[in-house]
Amino acid sequence: MNRLNKIKKLLEKNYNFKGNYYKYFPKTKQELKQLIDELFSKYGSNIDLNNIDVSNIDDFSNIFYNNSYFSGDVSLWDVSNGVYFNFMFSYCYKFNSDLSNWDVSNGENFSEMFLHCELFNGDLSKWYVSNGKYFSRMFFEYKSFNGDLSKWDVSKGKHFNYMFYDCKKFNSDLSNWDVSEGVLFSGMFARCIKFNSDLSQWDVSEGERFDSMFLYCKSFNADLSNWNVENAVNWKKFAKNSLLEKFPERIPAKFRDDYL
Repeated sequence: MNRLNKIKKLLEKNYNFKGNYYKYFPKTKQELKQLIDELFSKYGSNIDLNNIDVSNIDDFSNIFYNNSYFSGDVSLWDVSNGVYFNFMFSYCYKFNSDLSNWDVSNGENFSEMFLHCELFNGDLSKWYVSNGKYFSRMFFEYKSFNGDLSKWDVSKGKHFNYMFYDCKKFNSDLSNWDVSEGVLFSGMFARCIKFNSDLSQWDVSEGERFDSMFLYCKSFNADLSNWNVENAVNWKKFAKNSLLEKFPERIPAKFRDDYL
């Protein structure tokens, strides 16, 4: 091959920001899902998928859903156009790729994204989720999760129900979270036995569902007496079997009769 052809070949190549060669260019979610299934079938579930250009994809929901053996690498994916991330890694029991540099700033739906991801221990502290509306069950039964989410902007969030359910190690500082648009808080911290962040300043005035919010929170005893819960319609088992039961004066007055 002469020098001119070599240069031409080099110019024809497509690289991502780390210099890795892009080999595949799916344009739709369906094409991406089909491609991943084919690669899994050919190379196995422990595969580097960073040679896929996903920059045109806006819907990543269910892409790896129930791939229980998936342990591949997607750390360099450009997901900046992604809007839907719901169920993306649900039931990926062995998944533990580094997602710390993902740009999810356009994401709106993060529901069930890491549901039952038992090994995942990625740093999500720098994720910019300011467009996120739906966080339901995002870390559901992710028992080892204790990531720092203190700087997350969830100000557009509406659904937080069961977000951290059974996250037994979780104790991040969420005191500065703006949840003023939140409607659903059911089971948000249920069974988070180590969680004890100060949520006294949370604005939950739009909240309707608070049932089981702190169920079995054995360490939680923050003063929530000033919460505005006028719009609440369900608060059954709000603090059942939690440390907060021993301090009924710290429970919102509307919910307090159940603990006196």
